[in-house]
Amino acid sequence: PPLCLPSRDQTRLLMLAKKAFTKPKFLLNGNAVRCLSTSKTHRVLQFHGDGVGPEIVGAAERVLEATGVKFDWVRMDMGFETYEKTGHVITEEHLTALEDIKVLFKGPLTIPPGKNPYTELRGRKFTSGNQVLRKCFDLYANVRPAKLFPGLKSRFDDVDLLVVRENTEDVYTGEEKWVDDNTVEGVKRITRKASTRIAKKAFELAEKHGRKRVTAVHKANVCKQADGFFLDICRDVASSYPDIKFDDQLADSLLTKMVINPSEWDVLLCPNLYGDMVSDLAAGIVGSLGLCPSGQYGEEYAVFEPCHGSAPDIAGKDISNPISQLLSGAMLLRHLGEPEAAQKIEVALEKVTVLGGDNLTPDLGGTGTTTSMTDAIIREL
Repeated sequence: PPLCLPSRDQTRLLMLAKKAFTKPKFLLNGNAVRCLSTSKTHRVLQFHGDGVGPEIVGAAERVLEATGVKFDWVRMDMGFETYEKTGHVITEEHLTALEDIKVLFKGPLTIPPGKNPYTELRGRKFTSGNQVLRKCFDLYANVRPAKLFPGLKSRFDDVDLLVVRENTEDVYTGEEKWVDDNTVEGVKRITRKASTRIAKKAFELAEKHGRKRVTAVHKANVCKQADGFFLDICRDVASSYPDIKFDDQLADSLLTKMVINPSEWDVLLCPNLYGDMVSDLAAGIVGSLGLCPSGQYGEEYAVFEPCHGSAPDIAGKDISNPISQLLSGAMLLRHLGEPEAAQKIEVALEKVTVLGGDNLTPDLGGTGTTTSMTDAIIREL
């Protein structure tokens, strides 16, 4: 339709549009595909991870580059498969690279129960490669959106949750010890610093994305000192955001209410353990972990990865669903200051999920492959 603008402004708009497009650059089934272009090149560290990691990270890389945003990928091997080859899941070289680059885009890691080695780096012991990253780079906020996609099966309608999980303490510190032959003790740590900054992060995200409500999740009725302290700090932080509704909910009753009416909730602010459970339930409500992204944020560093595991049983079969990795890529784009490109990926993905057929992988009810689904998304872009 004709633009309802003066002719001078129409001309200016057309000139801007022409500048926004580069010459055809990407090939899709032999055809050139135009893409929006930005001038800045973003340097990003990349670990493809284990299992299906190389396939879905590769798919996400294609989609990210098809937006026209320029990347300088610095690729390194890291994960359990690397451990089996070299004896190390993660090394000092990985840490040095992230210290330099600041941003990591990674695939899932395989951490087999009972087989996972402790990792020692910089004079500290860690339970996994992921914990190394969280602890060494103080990635205090794990942000997990969970949103329904059109065309995909779900028992619910209109679900759009944001789980903001404290990522460095609670019972996930890895501090456990044998008291005697019949007793193990683990540490539950809640600090003012960690609780304050995660609460601020939740309210900042709510404010930035136009969300109306933040709910603190706790068990202060039982853990009166630890969770009571967390709740008091959340209330103090909430007082600085009068335009956002704040309330709190016991963790166990929240799980029940989420299953009954998930659309009631908006931003869920959680300590580490409850955040782990709540975010996985939120993923199940919208369909699966394969539909939800994850971003981990520190003051200087950020890591973006899928919510799901490495799925070694389907590795190499080109049937793994790339959505979680793709949406984590969209979170990466926003972190890099490319919100328009992130939105384009999300819109293209919503169009593809409606199409079905060979545009979707088998777990989503389709007959396609990782490659065909990626191609469909790039066509929509």
